[in-house]
Amino acid sequence: MRVSRKVVISRYGGPDVLEIAEIPVPEPKPGEVLIRNMATTVSIGDVWIRSGQLALPFRKKAPKSPVTPGSEVVGIVEKIGAGVSAFRLGQLVAALTVSGGGYSEHACLDQNEIVAVPDGIEPDDVACLTLNYVLAYRMLHQAAKVRKGESIVVLGASGSIGTALLQLGKVSGLDMVGTASRTKHDFISSLSAVPIDYRHKDFIQEIKSIHPDGVNAVFDGAASDIGKSYSLLRRNGRLIVYGFVSPQPKQMLPRLMRLLALRLVPDGKKAAFYSLLLAHRKNPQVWKEDMAVLFQLLRDKSIQPVIAHRFPIESIRSAHETLERGAVPGRIILTMNS
Repeated sequence: MRVSRKVVISRYGGPDVLEIAEIPVPEPKPGEVLIRNMATTVSIGDVWIRSGQLALPFRKKAPKSPVTPGSEVVGIVEKIGAGVSAFRLGQLVAALTVSGGGYSEHACLDQNEIVAVPDGIEPDDVACLTLNYVLAYRMLHQAAKVRKGESIVVLGASGSIGTALLQLGKVSGLDMVGTASRTKHDFISSLSAVPIDYRHKDFIQEIKSIHPDGVNAVFDGAASDIGKSYSLLRRNGRLIVYGFVSPQPKQMLPRLMRLLALRLVPDGKKAAFYSLLLAHRKNPQVWKEDMAVLFQLLRDKSIQPVIAHRFPIESIRSAHETLERGAVPGRIILTMNS
């Protein structure tokens, strides 16, 4: 019997609760594809799941244990179920796994959830595109509806989503400002954005000195002070919040309520929360269309995912510890060795 490994969380807590379980390699049902997973990513959402802090506005209650985190599957088609004709054995494919399960060496997924990866693209890069770059692309072009020449502010610009926003913003011809710690300013500059130190300066005033009339869009992944982010907007500006990062889940709901209150202010500005996973549940087909655009940008070298660290599946605890020690410049990849 062939065995496959996956990471499981049987109780909530720190990185030490992450365990590796061995299970039989699953068999694809009709309409499914068995994928030998090669890469997924480690994200703050996975940490929330592990610690039991995944609460409003994301879900009404924490997920039941045991669970396997991971929002992406990128790997090789190993077996095809009855009725599958769109994919072939040995083909590199990718999927956005809304319900988790990416921390697995094998996964059986419905053929309608999967997209084929063009030749010449590395699995690690695909893992970065699957969630974060699609999220950044949607926020720029669907939520904020940016246009060439407009100005944007990316808060937390050195993180994995921040770097995706800056790279895609450059492609769109945007005037960009990004906040980051001083040690990452050269990195932010290399992404064609003006770096602003958020730790040792009043970054709001620094940004206003550059854009006294305000900016067209602000992207806020922490939402620690939505009012300040909103104050950076010019008339007809758009604030897009895509995270409510907090060590205390009870702080998330007040931040959401603050965001909802701003939507009622008749000042010509807009504020919205965007979740790719919620949008993907409603219309998964759009994700495939976005991936096709991103694949082309990657092949053209217009974008290049920033990978901070790579960890094998057996070092999953170290991967979580690294993420929690502080913002890393780019994405953490979890690789599979099966």
